[in-house]
Amino acid sequence: MDKSNQENGFTIKINGQEKSFKEHSDPIEEGRTEAAAVESPDESFDWVLPNEIIPAPNPKKKGKIHPYPQPRRPWKLKTPFILAIVAIVVGTSLGILAIRTITAEQTVTPPIEVEEETPAVVPPAEQTSKGATVQTFLVQGGVFSTEEAAKEVQATLQAKKLPAEVFKMENEYYLFLGVAESLAATKELALEYKTQDVDVFWKEIRFKAKIAENDAAVDVYSSLAELSAAKLRNTDSSVDLQQVTKQLNGVQLSGNKEGKKRLMEASELLQKNQASEAQEKLLLFLQTIVS
Repeated sequence: MDKSNQENGFTIKINGQEKSFKEHSDPIEEGRTEAAAVESPDESFDWVLPNEIIPAPNPKKKGKIHPYPQPRRPWKLKTPFILAIVAIVVGTSLGILAIRTITAEQTVTPPIEVEEETPAVVPPAEQTSKGATVQTFLVQGGVFSTEEAAKEVQATLQAKKLPAEVFKMENEYYLFLGVAESLAATKELALEYKTQDVDVFWKEIRFKAKIAENDAAVDVYSSLAELSAAKLRNTDSSVDLQQVTKQLNGVQLSGNKEGKKRLMEASELLQKNQASEAQEKLLLFLQTIVS
């Protein structure tokens, strides 16, 4: 390319073809040339810019996609929620229990009193200045609704040479076969009677007696009961019969001569070593003082 061409114009490569342009070309010619280029439908060109790199758009980052579906985590209860449920359950249970307890207490039927081996006794509070309460331990042979039934069994026992007396208490008839100084001694005496095929058991009974509280008759009776029961059981006793006989002189029994007589008879029978007969007299003594 010569210098004249370089000075008068420049060359542009369009669609692989080189075209020269003059610096001082005729404006009219240039206009015609441009119009011709626009009207030609076949003539197209690409602008090629050297060393120009168009960056590719950055795609938005997406989360990782797992090739396999992850199992769902089990549903977990939080601690406050668990505590609330437990509190509700416990509170409801306690409430139901309290309601049932109150309802049960309100609807409980009073228990039916069952007669035990020991019948009702007269408490010390019922003592008056005119009488005393005598504590006794007896061998019982039965309880009957009629006096006739009690006397039939009494006759059978007396035929066996056993002491037996009928006592009326609270519209019932009790058959007693012996006396002793304590409940344990009465039990031993009852076992002696059972060896003779007699169905008996032992009792503690307090009689409201028609005697003064300070009457010596109560002490004399207790001593004679202990001594006679010990002889029937073939055991020793610490009772001094001579001393008991002296005590009989102080027995008043508030004019109850029959009661004092029964005690004196029991003392005399024990001196003759007739313990079973003495037991009979002591039972008769109790009958005379029972109100």
